Amino acid sequence: MKYHLKIQIILLILSNSICIGELLRPSQGQELNYIHVLFEWEQEPDVNHYQIELIEINSNSTFIIDSLRTNLFIDKSNITWNKVYQWRVRSFLQSNEYGEWTEPSVFITRESKLHYVNITNYQDSLIQDGLTMVGGPNPIRHTVVIDRYGNEIWNDGEFSFKINHVDDYGAIYGNSDHLFPDYSASKINYDMDFLWRSDQEVDPHELKETSQNTFFTLRNTFSNGPIPSDVSMVDEFRNLGFLADDTTNEFPWYGQEIIEFDQDNNIIWSWDPFEHFSLDDHDRHGHTWEQAYMSMKYDWTHSNSIYFDEEESAIYLSSRHLSRITKIDYPSGNVIYNIGLPSDFIASGDSCIGNELLFNFQHHIEKLPNGNFTLFDNGNISNHIFDHGLRISRAIEFEVVGDTISNMIWSYSLPNTLFGRAGGSMQVLKNNNRLIYTRGNSFGAANNPTIIEVTNDQEVVWKLRAPSYYAWYRAFRIPSIHPDAFSVLVNPLSSITIDENTFDGIILKDENTIIVSIKNESDYDQPYFYKIKDDRMWVDTFTGTAIINAGDKLELQLDMLSDGQTKKNPFTDIDITVIPTKHAYAKKHLKFRCYDRSYSRRVEHDMDGTINVFNNLPNPFNPITNIRYELLQNSKVQVVIYDIMGRKVKDLVNKEQKVGLRSVKWNATDNNGQDVSAGLYFYTLEAGSIIKTGKMLLLK
Repeated sequence: MKYHLKIQIILLILSNSICIGELLRPSQGQELNYIHVLFEWEQEPDVNHYQIELIEINSNSTFIIDSLRTNLFIDKSNITWNKVYQWRVRSFLQSNEYGEWTEPSVFITRESKLHYVNITNYQDSLIQDGLTMVGGPNPIRHTVVIDRYGNEIWNDGEFSFKINHVDDYGAIYGNSDHLFPDYSASKINYDMDFLWRSDQEVDPHELKETSQNTFFTLRNTFSNGPIPSDVSMVDEFRNLGFLADDTTNEFPWYGQEIIEFDQDNNIIWSWDPFEHFSLDDHDRHGHTWEQAYMSMKYDWTHSNSIYFDEEESAIYLSSRHLSRITKIDYPSGNVIYNIGLPSDFIASGDSCIGNELLFNFQHHIEKLPNGNFTLFDNGNISNHIFDHGLRISRAIEFEVVGDTISNMIWSYSLPNTLFGRAGGSMQVLKNNNRLIYTRGNSFGAANNPTIIEVTNDQEVVWKLRAPSYYAWYRAFRIPSIHPDAFSVLVNPLSSITIDENTFDGIILKDENTIIVSIKNESDYDQPYFYKIKDDRMWVDTFTGTAIINAGDKLELQLDMLSDGQTKKNPFTDIDITVIPTKHAYAKKHLKFRCYDRSYSRRVEHDMDGTINVFNNLPNPFNPITNIRYELLQNSKVQVVIYDIMGRKVKDLVNKEQKVGLRSVKWNATDNNGQDVSAGLYFYTLEAGSIIKTGKMLLLK
């Protein structure tokens, strides 16, 4: 019975002009500033799973990482700092044989930066999984990531970077003075690629990005104002010639204006506190006027934190020296309300709600999904406010009802030994624990920067203590250092031969569909944009977005149109673009060439439908090559190697095999296991009544 050739499609994968099987990350010679290493390579055909071989150079350490079902793997166990490593990959084929190892690639890990931290795990089972990121301005300006045991996982490498924000998708924001103006606002990834930076100096306290890819930050602004007559340094100011009469605008005041940049560094919106706040509002208890006397300028607002609520189109601004949170309408700039201290502590012409919260000199205002707010209450003047007479720092959560009433929801008072006069942060974790960071009294005193993880019931389950010289700014718990990790796979790939050229592609047998899998390999839930393009309309074209949870995958089904294969052209090109929208730099692009076999008919085949034979690869070879074939019927198969004189060299296969793609490896040995000499060899492949012959060249 004659074999009736069905209309089939061959997908020629042309991914970014990179050969299938090529190692992608880490690249050859790359220096890494992390030890949780992401390995990525091109997908290979006919694969059940992969192996990674990892060798530490100048040691006897070799690791095999097995059973990888995707072409991306994050190693969190085998790599350390300041080492040289070699890695390569091989596939385990559907024929139950190993493919060849790829050419090896070498990478280097940099030196660690973290000298010492002390970790205490009080309740290991209650600790939120993940890593902890910290970064600070002085005296050692750096950012590092550590695991729960205090091991350094990542650092900012040769850069000097101060972290001030990590968003819900793993993007990093802060300031760097490396090669840029001092205190340039910057967005980076974990490879220390600068994805955006301001082209001018800004205040280092905050940088936030909106869904429209604009950036909110702070910048110093100046105006002359009066010197109050009732501050502690009034006599000293008068001795310098100032009137200090409460009304004469004779002394430089500075605050922080909010500015919004677009992607091109154009300022598209701003808000100046001198236009919206009364100069009657200023600190009288926190020694800010003593600092003004020393510096000859008054640090009036010292705004340090911004939260932009896009749903209600409002900005929340934390002004530390005013002990105030301000809600600002966007874009009008009108002040909706202030949350702050009663007039006993901040004399004001502006009324405040939330007087009973009594936070002061606070940092890090954030809004939770449930609408509540969190902040770190430094408590610099808490000894004046409360009866205990001590300065106490707190982490608090509160709500605002109807823009008029505030209620305390949760608070945690740090021991007075951990009072932190500057910096500090609070983060609500997935398990509802709170990660609280305080500098402690790190300015010359015995107490050190401390991070604690506290349950909702106020039980401390984890603590980190660091030397005083670190003086970090904020701390964040993050799921991983690879939020941009994802794969795009076409399964299953097979080896196809057309006009003596072999490609890795797909043969569609019974269904005219293409399945492309997008897998989120990060530990973050991430949104993705995808676009399918086919100019010749063989498949339905479409675009879409999807949120893929961490570890999950999305399968895109490309259905062939009923008339797609009746076109005059023998092929079409299908372009697939996938972009993680919060990490657009990591986009992937695949180009598929789809051949209609009813036009080309260039794949070697036999007309009785027994077998398709593909060229051996590689050819020439040394010392291993793979002979690949496809059985279209269950058959007894024999594969034999002969030398140029026609003498049998090696029996490779002699058994019954079922329908499917097969591959057999020859390692240039004879039936006695001896290496054969270089030269030309032939193979015969017999299936049923069909015998196919091929030639191959062994090099030595």
